[in-house]
Amino acid sequence: MTVQSPFAGASTRPETEAQPARAASSIRIEGLSKSFDGAVSALSDITLEINPGEFFTLLGPSGCGKTTLLRLLAGLESPDAGTIHIGDQPMAGVPAHRRSVNTVFQSYALFPHRNVRRNIAFGLQMRGTDAADIDRRVEAMAALIGIESLLERGVHQLSGGQRQRVALARALVNEPDVLLLDEPLSALDAGLRGRLQVELKRLQDQLGMT
Repeated sequence: MTVQSPFAGASTRPETEAQPARAASSIRIEGLSKSFDGAVSALSDITLEINPGEFFTLLGPSGCGKTTLLRLLAGLESPDAGTIHIGDQPMAGVPAHRRSVNTVFQSYALFPHRNVRRNIAFGLQMRGTDAADIDRRVEAMAALIGIESLLERGVHQLSGGQRQRVALARALVNEPDVLLLDEPLSALDAGLRGRLQVELKRLQDQLGMT
């Protein structure tokens, strides 16, 4: 891990005795800058390298550019300068839907008109995945996350913790190389937040991602 940035970074490298299910991808950022309206500088000359399989945390005050950096990695914003590589692939000009990256936002961003099953399936449907394969993968992911009993429920019937798990399942079912988390646990109570932090690390190790 190499960091040159205005915020602190903390990482957890994968245990040598616990091999991930598949090869994870590295992230390499060089000289990344982003401003808004030509005046507000959100990021300035960020250089950062994250090793495959690291659980990396960005720490910093509100407004320091953490979310902007995640949006650049996801392809939801374009940088003014600098480069991003995921694995060996440069991300310049690669749209969000072509990147093996999924993001879980603080708001969860679930579709209110879709039940849990259809929320989790959304990304697979957009990729044109076979319907039988979608059903299999959705049910397997729901079992892994522990929400198989919720698949037919509407979003309005879920607690905050359940919504967080659905958002996480929707991101993970696409099998991304990189999973980005933008404070998805901040709205939960301290006890549940602590339990889900442990669960997130377990899932990362089990599924093999950065």
